[in-house]
Amino acid sequence: MLVFSRIREMLIDSLGIKLDIEEIKKRLHNQDQNLELVFSYLDELIEKQKNPPPRKKIGYKFQSEEQ
Repeated sequence: MLVFSRIREMLIDSLGIKLDIEEIKKRLHNQDQNLELVFSYLDELIEKQKNPPPRKKIGYKFQSEEQ
């Protein structure tokens, strides 16, 4: 009788462990997707930095004497 109750406890414990492992796998899968998204954003930022749009110059502008 004691053996059967121990086996039942082990099965319940292993089921709990399996559920925990599945939950961890789901979290890791979501983390992978988030990392891919972050790296794609970083790639876009690097491309923008390599090819910046022309900037309008600011500051004092001299007027020519012809006007």
